[in-house]
Amino acid sequence: MMSLRIQMSQLAVAAGLLASAMAQICTPELGDEGYAYIVNSQSDLDTITANCMTVNGSILMSVDYTGGFSLANIRNITGNLQWYQSSGPSNNTPQTTSMDLPDLEYVGGSLEVSSIPTLTSLIAPKLETVHWSLDIDHAHEVDLRSLVDLEYMRIAGNVSSLRLDSLREVREHFRICNRDNCDPDISPNGSLGLSFPALEKAGEMDLEGRFSSFDMPKLTNVTGIGGFYYAIQLLTSGGPAINISFPELKYLPEGGSLSFEGNIGSLSIPDISNIGSLAINAYDRLDVNLPFQEASNIMLTGNITSVQLPNLTSIEQISVNSDADIDCKSFQQTIMTATNKSESSVTCSTSYANSGSHFSHLHLGAKVVFGVFVGIFVEFAML
Repeated sequence: MMSLRIQMSQLAVAAGLLASAMAQICTPELGDEGYAYIVNSQSDLDTITANCMTVNGSILMSVDYTGGFSLANIRNITGNLQWYQSSGPSNNTPQTTSMDLPDLEYVGGSLEVSSIPTLTSLIAPKLETVHWSLDIDHAHEVDLRSLVDLEYMRIAGNVSSLRLDSLREVREHFRICNRDNCDPDISPNGSLGLSFPALEKAGEMDLEGRFSSFDMPKLTNVTGIGGFYYAIQLLTSGGPAINISFPELKYLPEGGSLSFEGNIGSLSIPDISNIGSLAINAYDRLDVNLPFQEASNIMLTGNITSVQLPNLTSIEQISVNSDADIDCKSFQQTIMTATNKSESSVTCSTSYANSGSHFSHLHLGAKVVFGVFVGIFVEFAML
């Protein structure tokens, strides 16, 4: 028979383990901000991390917070991680310089640290799930290499290093800008390489800034959920001409619109046949060859050197305004024949004769080779 001493020893161990487990799950007191820890300094965070692995509630930075924000040992936050303002001038913000979340794996609400101009980095290498939204401003370095899915994502500021290696789905709006506040009048400090090797599905995408490369090899479906005009909008300016390719994209929302502007070296969307509107404004020499069969409105402007749409049979409005030497008469005839449209629906102009440019001619194929127009074109800056 087991001795009383052994039984007591086992009970003590079990009690210790239970106490330890309970100590690792911490629930803040209920206050005006719900169940939340309000932190004013790193010492407040250290008190939490010394006793907790899971916070059953939120962690809120006050506007008095300054310096680095290090949240070691915390794996789960069931609520939000963000900053808040209880009183004082409305323009008060924390003076947080960096956020280091080395062990965080799950956020049940949102991770929102926008409008903190002193923030230079946010590092959360183990974070897999943000249930609702992610909103980051100003940070130059963002490491979310394990993040898999979320509802909304917005990353804006002078981002020069961005890791989203595991991101598979953003269910609604997905926006990345490497300039402060996504302001078109603010130039980025440097270029950002866009790499989303695992992304398969997004509600809608808005990518703006100065990009050095683009990689989205697995994107299959853009649903259009999110309320934005464009299913995909990309603007890159001031950097090298980048190659934009969506090799696996097969689904766009009905009437889905696409917009591409800037330093673009090539554009490939091989598996899309029907779109709403397409707008391209090329800053560099660009040959366009797209497989669309049906579109509502298409507009091509800028340094378009050749355009081929050999499968196009239905269009409402097309316009070309090119800096290249285009035979507009031949262009219009080709499009009208292929789509059975009148001259009023197919417009073309060129500034080649006035500018003295020496771009290659617009090559018109046997069936449809052309440029494009959007009936009501929403400019990139209007966001």
